[in-house]
This record gives sequence, C-alpha cells and structure tokens, in this order.
Amino acid sequence: MEAVIVEGVGEEHHCMVRHNTARHGDRFKNNKPHPWSKDVSSFIVYPEAANQTIYSPRLEENDIGNYSCILRNETHAIKHEIELRLQGKTLRTPSSPRDIAANSSVFSISADILDNPMPTFRPKDQMMGVGESARFYCEAFVGNLYLPDATNEIVWNQMFDDRPYNVSDSLQVNVTREEGQIIGSYLSIPNIQAHHYGRYRCQIVSGNSAQKLNLSVQLSPVEVNAITDTQLSAEVYIIATMVLVMVLVFVWFCWTMQQRTSDSKKDNRCSAQFIASNEHESV
Repeated sequence: MEAVIVEGVGEEHHCMVRHNTARHGDRFKNNKPHPWSKDVSSFIVYPEAANQTIYSPRLEENDIGNYSCILRNETHAIKHEIELRLQGKTLRTPSSPRDIAANSSVFSISADILDNPMPTFRPKDQMMGVGESARFYCEAFVGNLYLPDATNEIVWNQMFDDRPYNVSDSLQVNVTREEGQIIGSYLSIPNIQAHHYGRYRCQIVSGNSAQKLNLSVQLSPVEVNAITDTQLSAEVYIIATMVLVMVLVFVWFCWTMQQRTSDSKKDNRCSAQFIASNEHESV
C-alpha cells in the first residue's frame, strides 16, 4: 500500500486489532525498530491511542520510506506495510542565464509544480459468472491544484485492442477524501454478461499534468475445473459397471418372461390333449 502526502502537513497511521487478540505490536521503518531518531523519522507514538497510532505533526523529507506494523500473539503474526512518499516539492531554477553561464550556485525557488497523480489503491482482478455482479475501485493522490483552470479527472473504460470504450450497463461513482487531495472511483456492473469480460482501465488525470495514471484490472469468467485422467477413468469405470448391471438385469428379466411363456404353452397343450382323449373315448 502507498501513502502520498504533501510535505509540511501532518499525518498519522493506525495499527489496530480486536481487543485482547494481540500481545505484541512492533513498528519498523526501513527495517529499523521504533522508537526512531529524528534523522530516521519524525513519527512518534500517539499516547491517547493505546499505542495503536503513530503520527507526525509536520512531515519532513526524511519521513519518506517503508513503514511496517507487526502484530503477534502466542501462535500467529500479522504484518502490514505502507510506503510513504511526499508530494508537493518545489522546483529550484537558476536565477538568470548569466548564472548558468557562470556556473553560479545562486538559485531561486519557483512556484509549486503540479506533480503526476500517484496510486493509493489499485483495483483487484475478479472472477465472476454470468448474471453475477462486480465492483472495482481505484484511487490516487492528486494534491491541491493552485491554478483556477486546473481540474482532476478520473474515468473508467473497457479496453479492446488497447482502445478505450464506454462501459455498457454499468455505474461509475467518483469520490474524494482528504479535502479533495485524493480522488477515487467505483465501477459497478450489476448484471455481468459475456461482453463484460476483459480488461478495464481506470485513468486519472491531475490538472495540467502531462502524465496520466492508468490502473488496469481484469474481469474473467469463472474457471471450469479440468477433469484429471484419474477422475475420468473412475467415472468411466462407474458408468460401465452401471451399464453392465442394467444389461444383466434386462437379460434376466427377458429369460424369466420366456420361461413363464414356455411353461404356459406346455400347460395349454396338455389340457388340449386331455380334452381330445376324453372326447374320443366317449364316442
């Protein structure tokens, strides 16, 4: 996970678990355990948060890095990581062409430049069946725009041959947080059809930034498990056995019926001969 913060503002990170489930919670920055010296990080433990939160009242450049929180009990350990980056640095430029020619070290500070959007949440691939629903989410840090004509834009598209198309039978809802410095968007497909499967792109544009942030995600159909040779052989054996049993039952039934028919004919012939013999004697 990434956290992109404006330099000079405050920030806090939480490390929370259900009550009585964790016995130990350790925090690290770039594999260095807490507490940290000032040259490593300005983050400190917030005393009123039951040791679950670290915060910094004013972020500095040395706060950049990878932070991790490890929760342990007698049997398990859970680790959560976050990468902290700073946004909103100023650009230093030479004061004049003469300074450049003279290789002068005199520089002036220009106005803040618009940084490219940076991802704070990447959408996850999903596997869904026809008729089911899917929802994707993307998010990026865009910072504050100090130009009156600068706007942020975030839009979802379905991609075919690397070309964007509108997503049919869907709903896109854009959201913001952190006073508009982070923008996100939900893409909901309530009733998935065959044409919905494929690759989607969440594109984020921040102000006049020349670089666009593209976050891709895949919607795939539910996989059909392939039958192994062993499973196939077992199924064939079972089917063959059932067919053989049915054939034997049918043969037994036919033989029984034939025997009954044969006995009935013999009885009829005996009765006919007896009657004929009595008639002959009476004559």
